[in-house]
Amino acid sequence: MLDKKNAQLRALNANDLEMVLQWRNHDEIRKWMINSDIIALSDHLAWFERNKERTDRLFFIFEYQQQPQGYISFIAVPNSSVYEWGFYIKPQAEKGMGHLLGSTALDFAFEQLKIEKVFGQVLDFNEKSLSFHKKMGFLQEGLLRKHFKDERGEFDIHQFGLLRKEWLEEK
Repeated sequence: MLDKKNAQLRALNANDLEMVLQWRNHDEIRKWMINSDIIALSDHLAWFERNKERTDRLFFIFEYQQQPQGYISFIAVPNSSVYEWGFYIKPQAEKGMGHLLGSTALDFAFEQLKIEKVFGQVLDFNEKSLSFHKKMGFLQEGLLRKHFKDERGEFDIHQFGLLRKEWLEEK
């Protein structure tokens, strides 16, 4: 069983970029993304350079036993105290690692960063992520019907929110 005491977040740095890009471009990760295109290393490096100093965009590596296991971002929603999160676990991660990533990231967001609300969006066909958000205590706040379309089809987008107060009361 995974021990939460061995889990932590640390800031994403330039040395992580190729590893994170490999994870992101893996078929088992990108198939769940709104942008499911393979990202070029040059584009990924340019993204990091554009964003690394921004205080409204926070990027982290999730580690378990000091080994990188996943990626998390928190992006401020303008004119609010809300941050949208994005995350993925590395391909072939140990069972339970996703839940540990989620609880570690939410603890960090609410207790360290003092974020008031975390917001997430999930494509309709990503049943695992829909279930995950509910298990983490998120409430579905919206459904954008037939809101997304690409070569995979046309899909709804589910919107989830979790308030700091709700997370802390559940603990």
